Amino acid sequence: MLCFEFPEEDGFLYGFNLYALKNGNDVLLIDAAFRTQVNQVVQYLERNGLCLTHVVATHFHPDHISGLTVLDTGLTVLGSPEYGRTLTKSLPQRITPVSFTDGYTFGNHHLDFIPAPGHSACSILVDINGEYIHAGDNLMSRSDGKAILPWVVYNQLENHILSLKTFRRMQKEKVILAHGPEIRGKTDVCNAVDDRLSYLEAVLGSSGQCTLQEAISGCSCSFAGEEFFRGLIAERP
Repeated sequence: MLCFEFPEEDGFLYGFNLYALKNGNDVLLIDAAFRTQVNQVVQYLERNGLCLTHVVATHFHPDHISGLTVLDTGLTVLGSPEYGRTLTKSLPQRITPVSFTDGYTFGNHHLDFIPAPGHSACSILVDINGEYIHAGDNLMSRSDGKAILPWVVYNQLENHILSLKTFRRMQKEKVILAHGPEIRGKTDVCNAVDDRLSYLEAVLGSSGQCTLQEAISGCSCSFAGEEFFRGLIAERP
């Protein structure tokens, strides 16, 4: 598996990771980021005699699919059957809904997809060969590994919590992220999930005013992304 790492840029809290699987000369990319990033990936592939043929979208937020607008119209794009609830721009490719029962085989690689609504209605987890799980934006961190608060709208809090609990039950040893470095080891993975759950459950269960310090008081780490908390609280009924 190839990993293309892009650093944090001005105006962004996080960098980008694009992961790729090879089948002969064909390549499947997980997410497409923005045009700048995916163009660099395509240039690398072309220099090495490889061809991008597939993209799996972990969800259809702009920072994960905008790069599709500069890619071949015949590209196979796989994503959640719920993609239409999130996608706000016209893409040149037809979206192929993934199967949550059969998964998808790409050469010697097999991908299983698990629905994980919350961050978006179309968020999915991607199990790669039973070895890695791609968390999409269910877990996010900065390039130095500092955790980022979950981004979620208030009326999706419960869904995000349920998806993280599903993720935790999978007990994976290796988790790769769209934003932030890989997490290895069941203990570190569970801690990362538990910290997000503690925060989200604290916000959901709070009454009246809730401060960030109160919301993260049960967490084992500090977080970046205070603006996500402010936005979430502002939406609370």
